[in-house]
Amino acid sequence: MFKAKLIGLIAGIIYRLYSFTFRYIIHFPDELINDLKTNGIKPQNNYLYAFWHQDEMAMIPYFSYKKIIIMVSMSKDGTILATALKFFGYKIISGSSSKRAIAAFIEALKKIKEGHTFAIAIDGPRGPAFESKEGVIKLSEKSNRPIFPLRAFPEKCFIFEKSWNKSRLPMPFSKIHIVVGKPDFFTKETLKDKLDSLNYAKTFL
Repeated sequence: MFKAKLIGLIAGIIYRLYSFTFRYIIHFPDELINDLKTNGIKPQNNYLYAFWHQDEMAMIPYFSYKKIIIMVSMSKDGTILATALKFFGYKIISGSSSKRAIAAFIEALKKIKEGHTFAIAIDGPRGPAFESKEGVIKLSEKSNRPIFPLRAFPEKCFIFEKSWNKSRLPMPFSKIHIVVGKPDFFTKETLKDKLDSLNYAKTFL
């Protein structure tokens, strides 16, 4: 475990410095812009962010130090990630669908009700990739908080082709397009459909 934390410590420092070269461009659909102008984002100013595991590395720097909690698995890789994420100001909850699931769910629900925003890669921790899990849907129902669907599209990136999630590492000085969907209360199927529809190339080019 010490080795995993040491790796996470080094990775966190390096990626924090590396990410300062990124340039983010945020895209809101017209329906969301109109809704924000009319009503603002409601109900409680904290939300549930849902995205695919593939987008995680591109999103982590953008949402740093924004009072966000993230659930991370208790595996060796999870320990590395949790340690690294602390350099970006995230609050960590340890747990997954296979380990400490109920305790982690209760802890996340409590934090959400206290005012924290919760972010999760909904096809983790083991996949299959691009298949939504139930956890964030249940959190949304129990907390009465809508889900914000998000995608991230680096213009230049390295794709880890051998990884199960085809994770994408933005190249230095890359522009990263964050595509935001309208917040709503989803089912597992409709959330997958919404995330799949948030395609930067189709919608904004």
